[in-house]
Amino acid sequence: MDTVTTLTVLKALKKMRELTNIGVPFSITFLTYNMKTGESNGFKTVHNVQLRKGLKKNQSTKANQLIGYNAEGDNRWFNASLLFNLNEIKIKEKL
Repeated sequence: MDTVTTLTVLKALKKMRELTNIGVPFSITFLTYNMKTGESNGFKTVHNVQLRKGLKKNQSTKANQLIGYNAEGDNRWFNASLLFNLNEIKIKEKL
């Protein structure tokens, strides 16, 4: 049996959507980045994540980059190109 050891960003996002659609929470690790200040607080791992509706293309130029998620009732965003792990599976390609 093949074990998935890496995913592309696009495949990881697809898998996150699939898990969210069936109500299965997952964990992600990403590099934090504040676009306003240009600062990072390093890597962040979040558990019990489910995706939520994102921005529409007419709402933001970053609609394709910012991914909305909910973790334990807290609505947040992460930048897809800064995603590093999905359920401890490494992301091998950036957007």
